Amino acid sequence: MKRHTVGVMSSGQMMGNAARSLGTAMTEAVTTYYSGQDMQTAQTIRNAESDSEATDIVRAMRQGRAIDTLMVAASAASGAVAGALLQRTLGNPSMYGVSPVGGLGLLTMLAGLAAPLGLPGRAALVAGGATYLAGAQLYSHLFPKEPAP
Repeated sequence: MKRHTVGVMSSGQMMGNAARSLGTAMTEAVTTYYSGQDMQTAQTIRNAESDSEATDIVRAMRQGRAIDTLMVAASAASGAVAGALLQRTLGNPSMYGVSPVGGLGLLTMLAGLAAPLGLPGRAALVAGGATYLAGAQLYSHLFPKEPAP
């Protein structure tokens, strides 16, 4: 039969508890989350001292980092520019009013949906692919090809 002693901790446990703060716990959890160490993240959340601390850790992970948002924005912006440039470079091809160049953007979007990456990486692929497709299609509509004589 196990005996439980309430309130009795070793000196190491006491030092560990004293040194551990909410900020430290959140930093550890978010760092391990973005390092792809799911087991350590789960253990950090499970070992949180309170439900509020665990909730704060999950909220910080869900919110993401500013660099993630910038990565998605940069992918979207570069996708639009790349789609329009390739549409122009290839002579503005069009089939029934649709740019076939935009198909590359659709493939990128599908790859983003299926890729075994974290949410920021997948979002960057989908956003970049969608704006690539939009850039190619917009170029096709804004600068229609003159019919051959």
